[in-house]
Parts: sequence; structure tokens; C-alpha cells
Amino acid sequence: MASWIGPRCPHPLSVCVRLDILIGMARGLEYLHSFGIVHRDIKPANSLLDKNMQAKIADFGLVRHGEGTLVIATRVMGTPGYVDPAYYKSQKATPKADVHSFGVVTLTLIMARKAITAFKDPQLEALDDLVLRMAKLALSWTAMPTASRPSISRILG
Repeated sequence: MASWIGPRCPHPLSVCVRLDILIGMARGLEYLHSFGIVHRDIKPANSLLDKNMQAKIADFGLVRHGEGTLVIATRVMGTPGYVDPAYYKSQKATPKADVHSFGVVTLTLIMARKAITAFKDPQLEALDDLVLRMAKLALSWTAMPTASRPSISRILG
């Protein structure tokens, strides 16, 4: 998916295609989480797109299966900018850590550039209402504390 984002993208993606990609990613995460699996490295480069632009989660090198839905790490793994800050602090990865990363990916995909860190970005003012609402949702998925983040199933619901 990373090659479809940004100024080098051969054909800009429509909002509908972007939403379909995000729904596919969320469904993949929901499937992993249903088995107590935390990916720990959700980012555009780890989401592959097939010829129909359907997202497939890839790179399971950091995946861990924990007791219930908790993975305790001896050191924090993942990609800076996408890793949940709460995971950095506690070294405990839960599905909410993947939700945070999914929120950052959502911002990256809808903005077609590196994700923003604060909502007060002048470029957001030019976006249409749907994209603006998606940006607000994605930011809520990166909320602190982690308990205030929804599950992937809730996002899909």
C-alpha cells in the first residue's frame, strides 16, 4: 500500500477505494485479534494490495500471541510513528496498540502523506466533510489512555 500513498503515486486513489482498503485492513486485524494475536507493526508497508485493491496484512515477524489479549515484550518492537506510545511506556502490547497504528495508517491514507500528529493542521481545512470525519475518527483511534480506544470490531460495526 505504501507505493499508493504520496506524490509518487501513479494514480491517486478515490476516497471510496481508500475506505475499502481501510475496511480490509480492519477486517484482517479483527481476525487476528479474535485469536488473541497482536501484530505490533501495522503500517502502510505491511499492508499489501491485490489487483482488486483489497488489503492484505503482511509481515508477521513481530506478531505475538499473548495470554488473552496481552503481549509483554522484553523490548518494544515496531515502526516509529506507528507504534502506540502506551506500548513504548508499558512494553505491553494489546489489540489497542494495533488500533493506534491503524489510526495512524488511516490518517496517512486519507491525507496521502505522512500522518499528522495534531488535528490543528491547516491542510485539513481544505478537505471535504467525509475525509474530515475520517480524520477525526482516526485520531480517536490513537487516543490516550488506551482504554478509550475502540476495538477493531467496534470500528467495523
